[in-house]
Amino acid sequence: MNLMLIRLPFGVGVMLLGAAVMALSPALAQDDAPVASLHDAFERAAARLPEAAASPALKAQVDAQRRAASGPFVGPPVVSGDVLTRSGGIIEQEARVSAAIRWPGEGRSGISAAALAGDAVNAKLVAAQLTLAGDIRTAYWQLAGARSAVEIEQQHVAIARVETEQVARLVQAGVQARRELLVSQADLAAAMGRLSASESDLAEARASVEGLIGDVPDIFGDEDLSPSTDIETHPALRAAEANAKALEANAAYARFGTRPRVEGTIGVRRERNDPRGNYEDALLVGIAVPLGRDQRAIADAGGARAEALATVAEAARLRLRLIADQRAASVRLSIAERALVDAEMRQSALREALMLTERGRTEGEIGYIEYLRARQALFDADRDLGAARIAKSAAISNLNQAMGVLP
Repeated sequence: MNLMLIRLPFGVGVMLLGAAVMALSPALAQDDAPVASLHDAFERAAARLPEAAASPALKAQVDAQRRAASGPFVGPPVVSGDVLTRSGGIIEQEARVSAAIRWPGEGRSGISAAALAGDAVNAKLVAAQLTLAGDIRTAYWQLAGARSAVEIEQQHVAIARVETEQVARLVQAGVQARRELLVSQADLAAAMGRLSASESDLAEARASVEGLIGDVPDIFGDEDLSPSTDIETHPALRAAEANAKALEANAAYARFGTRPRVEGTIGVRRERNDPRGNYEDALLVGIAVPLGRDQRAIADAGGARAEALATVAEAARLRLRLIADQRAASVRLSIAERALVDAEMRQSALREALMLTERGRTEGEIGYIEYLRARQALFDADRDLGAARIAKSAAISNLNQAMGVLP
């Protein structure tokens, strides 16, 4: 085999290679797109949702169920044939077609059940997406809270380290006692311990987010609080009700199978008494009626009815739970808003108190231990304020989730 070598300038070759890679890997390029919002994170994770992968197969199953319910017969007709021979040759030939006949209304019932099953598939997919959105919201705000805690603890460690170094120099100069250095070192060790714990929480939160969307995004802005929605539009409730309707329709369709199934037959027979004689043709019309009902079909229909009734009851119970969840989420948001205001007031007051404490320490009126206590109180207030801000943002997301709103 002969190959032709074409020499191109280096820059042109790089451009062509890059274009080829991008053309062959559009999905990879899309996966590398940055996640800039909760909506982006949800869209990326939703593409990997198991229910989304199974949805085409479930829809194909529904289409097959609809086709199976169409037509006048239950199942495909059966073609059969017989040949009777003697030593002199064929004396009888018979061909016939038999099929189980549907009861009036059975086909419409089956088609309706298939349509409702398709609605249930779509509703369950949206409900699964909402569940995924809840997991993403929870994981992200845990990540945001862990990041905030790490940043605050890093600041605390930096301040405590500088303070310890200053006290050490004063101890060497004979200005402060060694006891104050030990207390300062203990305070630094405590701050480093809290930082290590916060970093451990951050690593766990990062793993949770990465497991959902395949990446650890930057900090997002807060979600906008969605207007109050009607409980009837909640995806989880719609999925439960759609499933209940589908099961009820399936149970109604199954009841047709409990009736005696009539089977009709039509055929043609050719026969002769003598192998050397002429054939005589006859038209065959037959009907077969069972002498009893199919007990297995009765049991299956009863099971389908029981499952439908249980699903209806579960949907009613879910409605009450969703209403309670929405009320609780609204209350939690109100509490988070008040807690944020309280945390801001506390942090502002303790910051001013620390400034007065530092002034008193400089003037020799306040000791070092009291100063450390004031500083630690401000550190705690900073930590609580950061947590309160994250809690308010998470409460907004939680209320959106309770109302069934996707990111």
